[in-house]
Amino acid sequence: MSFLKKLFSKPTKEKETQQVQRNINQIYNTQPFQRKSNPIYNYNCIYRIEQFEIILEQQIIDLEQLKQLTWRGAPQVYRAKVWKLILKYIPPNHMSQTSVIQKKRQDYFQYIKNYYEQIHERDDSEEKIIKIISNDVLRTQPDYQLFRDPKIQNLFKRLLFIWSQRHPMSGYVQGINDIASPLIAVFLNEYVRVDFNKFDLPSDFHKLPDDILLDIEADIYWCLCKIIENIQDYFIQNQPGVSLAYEKIKNILSTIDPTILSYFQQQQIDFNHFAFRWVICLLVREFPLYLAIRLMDTYLSEGDNMANLHIYTVSNLILKCGPEIKNKNMGEAVIFLQNLPTKDWTELDIEMLLQEAYVFKEYMSNKQNLNQSMTPTQSNRIANK
Repeated sequence: MSFLKKLFSKPTKEKETQQVQRNINQIYNTQPFQRKSNPIYNYNCIYRIEQFEIILEQQIIDLEQLKQLTWRGAPQVYRAKVWKLILKYIPPNHMSQTSVIQKKRQDYFQYIKNYYEQIHERDDSEEKIIKIISNDVLRTQPDYQLFRDPKIQNLFKRLLFIWSQRHPMSGYVQGINDIASPLIAVFLNEYVRVDFNKFDLPSDFHKLPDDILLDIEADIYWCLCKIIENIQDYFIQNQPGVSLAYEKIKNILSTIDPTILSYFQQQQIDFNHFAFRWVICLLVREFPLYLAIRLMDTYLSEGDNMANLHIYTVSNLILKCGPEIKNKNMGEAVIFLQNLPTKDWTELDIEMLLQEAYVFKEYMSNKQNLNQSMTPTQSNRIANK
């Protein structure tokens, strides 16, 4: 992110701290829900598509270069392949991609036989999981026709149940279904044209052979596994990752804008009232699906650092809510936070949310490094200014 690094090249440590704080204040938009949304940032333009083509045509694809390009959004025509590559589901070497993906799909087909088709051998706990998953599938992306189709729902239900059986330390946890929903739309788009504004059922969807749908299901399953590996602590017993995320968010808020944290304390608003869903669902439920997909472009391009950027993005979203909720009582604020008015946001709004989150991340990292390199006396002198 070289276009942001210039914010942090300063001559002295004390001036660095002061200048970075000024930069933070300049980029922090205090009234995002009141302003008119910006024009759409066109990541599907011919130039962007050509940039991706150059990388994807390499015999051995440069994944770091691909991630850097994907950070600002992947074109719809290449998004499925890009996600599979940067998630390391398929290898960067073209020569081995076909054999690898065939092997992974065959493994998944065997899982279907071993875990899902043995209906008569299920115990009560497995039947309970199936019922929970079935109910969650019905509630997933309810505004879009695509997710109401029986074939899509069966695909969805099967892969989530198999995931739960193969990950007994966590099992199925509500929220995993939300994370999987962007994968369904993106991977289906490889075979039939999906309208990324309406998400209606494609007109030629029912012409898809069953074996192609199974291939799509397998790809979704394996990529979902890759994503959840980065946030596994959100889903294991007692969900320690969520508690740790809350602590990090509080630390970020106390540094960037402590008044919002004070407001939460005064109104006795607990993060569990709204941020639990934000954290474990990767913000998928807080935006229209096409924006959640754009958000995933950047998250996935962060690789192992995805969870960290996600925490800063959640923190930034909370900061943006500050001007809207500080004059509200507890009930009004919680209702606002649980139903964010983001329907009119555009890709450029998401772009700014992510870029600002990145700047906050760099600022906090630099601040930590600065404090570690100082004597206690120097650190206290800067803190007291």
